[in-house]
Amino acid sequence: MLFFYDPILVIISVLVSIVGAYTCFDLVIQIPKNDYSVSRRLLIGAAFAIGGSIWAMHFIAMLAVKLPVEIRYDVLITMISGLVSIFMTALALLIVSTASYSFSRILVAGIIMGAGISSMHYVGMSAIRGNCGLSYAPFWVSLSVIVGMLASTASLWAAMKLHGVWRRLVAALVMGVSISGMHYTAMLGTSFLAVDKAIEFSQPILSPFSLGLVTAIAAFIILGGSLMTLVPASRFSDPEIESIDNNKLTPGNLASDADHADDSSQFELGYHFDKLPVQKNQKTFFVELTDIVSVTADGHYTRVRTSNSEDHFCNYSLSRVEEKLDTGVFLRVHRSHIVNLDHVKSFERQHDKGLVSMRSDNHVIPVSRANIEKLQAALGI
Repeated sequence: MLFFYDPILVIISVLVSIVGAYTCFDLVIQIPKNDYSVSRRLLIGAAFAIGGSIWAMHFIAMLAVKLPVEIRYDVLITMISGLVSIFMTALALLIVSTASYSFSRILVAGIIMGAGISSMHYVGMSAIRGNCGLSYAPFWVSLSVIVGMLASTASLWAAMKLHGVWRRLVAALVMGVSISGMHYTAMLGTSFLAVDKAIEFSQPILSPFSLGLVTAIAAFIILGGSLMTLVPASRFSDPEIESIDNNKLTPGNLASDADHADDSSQFELGYHFDKLPVQKNQKTFFVELTDIVSVTADGHYTRVRTSNSEDHFCNYSLSRVEEKLDTGVFLRVHRSHIVNLDHVKSFERQHDKGLVSMRSDNHVIPVSRANIEKLQAALGI
């Protein structure tokens, strides 16, 4: 059975996938900069943005298909296809946003995301009800899955490795192509087969008009709700704290008032300390800033290495810790690493990257290409 596409709806479907991807990556790149509660909200918003846009793109693209027979869509399976998309993409984003951006993690996440796009497509196709059957060519099915996985990996790499506005723009364009490319590649291997007998519909179904309306509303809600995760939470959750004179707050009276603040709130309120709170054996200890050799990102948290060669767990993100450190002494040499310049023993250039060895125990830390000149200037070399 021959079919053709409405070009306007095809263009809209591609734009929806690109906008959803841009929203997703705009949220994802902010995850390492925030504490756990905010990062969790950003991750959920990103998953709904990309998962929802994959779902919306698919059904807008299916509305673009013009067949000589009427087709409708099973409501339950249509909804399930959206959940599959959101769950799989959430898993992929969780993998790349909770640790250093190694290629192996990006590859695994890209494979999972590509599998999610493909799964969503074929689950969504199974929702079709009408006077026709469906047949798939194995070659095109395999190729569509490969396209989805490769393009997803490329988009995640761009989002994690590039810098500035380009990271979001390039990643969104690649992901938009990934979603659309997978769909239209799969459709090349899809055949609609005519049936002789009219089919009666017993289960709840959606007409093309109803599907278009539901898809449009869902896309607006998903993308709007995802963007709402960018709205910062109130600095203070307790109205009594708002009335306190900020100039009179000190580490002592903050820590002593258990009703208003604990160790974490002291740090988050933005007051400067000469010690950093770390966790060990379910207790909070305070490390002198001068004893810190390096700070390394560990997912949403950090690991703090001290001059006695011990590693400590800290509840705060690398960016939050960086705000508390003296920039004349501490330097961020990598996306995931900060070093104390006073503890640097040696520096070694390796092509376009570098390594610093720390004085305490020859602990080695990578230096990214973008930070080599800054580090050399700080070390006077």
